[in-house]
Amino acid sequence: MNLAAQMPQIPQTAQTAQRSQNDPKALEVLNKASVAYNKAGGVKAGFIIKVLAKGGTVKDNLSGSIYLKGSKFKLETGDMTTWFDGTNQWVYIQSNNEVNLSKPNSKELLMINPVNVFQLYQHGYNSKLLADKAENGKKLHQVELRPYTKTENVLSIVASFEKGTFRPVSIIITNKDKSGSRISIGSYLTGQAYTDVMFAFQPKDYPNTEVVDLR
Repeated sequence: MNLAAQMPQIPQTAQTAQRSQNDPKALEVLNKASVAYNKAGGVKAGFIIKVLAKGGTVKDNLSGSIYLKGSKFKLETGDMTTWFDGTNQWVYIQSNNEVNLSKPNSKELLMINPVNVFQLYQHGYNSKLLADKAENGKKLHQVELRPYTKTENVLSIVASFEKGTFRPVSIIITNKDKSGSRISIGSYLTGQAYTDVMFAFQPKDYPNTEVVDLR
């Protein structure tokens, strides 16, 4: 599930010059969210996505689940399942009975896996801490991320984290034409025990499925 356009390739000199624009308070929230995730062990998260068309109108509503273990994940939404074993990615589309095998780079992975939004400031985005807000009885930190380059299609990403636990609660991606995604993360279970087999496509479970190697 590609949640936004591929992130831009930023020269190291530009990254160094722009990184000073990161808000230290925003970085503190993002770093604490990263630490909390790394301590969580296996994670299962359920989410709902509102896909916005150009102009901001709702184009589609999707729901799904993501299973995480370190850098590995399995993502299920609609008739599509994605596995990533730390190196290779398989995308299975049930309607086509086809699996695409690829080797995504780190920037592509950050946009495929919504839970890892707290890493974006390391990959071409400035961060800013917004005013805290309350939602469903929970107090939340809000961090806004904007790309360094003006040519990037993404205008902004706003990530909300629960105070205290620093777990991700929502992610709003807005493009320049007001299209984008609004991701609400509902259930978030930590300490789950997953074997590595879970994060790789298993041909025996999908007989007669064509595998297209795009690596």
